[in-house]
Amino acid sequence: MHSFNLSALPGFIGHDLPPVLAVVVFFLIGYLAVGLPMHFRQGAASRDIWGTAAGVTMAALYAAFVVGVYPLLHQVGAITH
Repeated sequence: MHSFNLSALPGFIGHDLPPVLAVVVFFLIGYLAVGLPMHFRQGAASRDIWGTAAGVTMAALYAAFVVGVYPLLHQVGAITH
């Protein structure tokens, strides 16, 4: 059984997941993390507005990670190994 390796997480997120699937996963994480609490506090309209805003933000953060941060992590990892 494989153990959880935190240093392998950026490689899995940036390389092993297909980009479309990763964007969908990040959107769902943001939508559910913000949308569900807002649904119970303020109703369905707030869930849709704030959940969608959070999902889009998470998807944009993933895109920024893949474009800006992941290549730098990959270069640093290649230098240190």
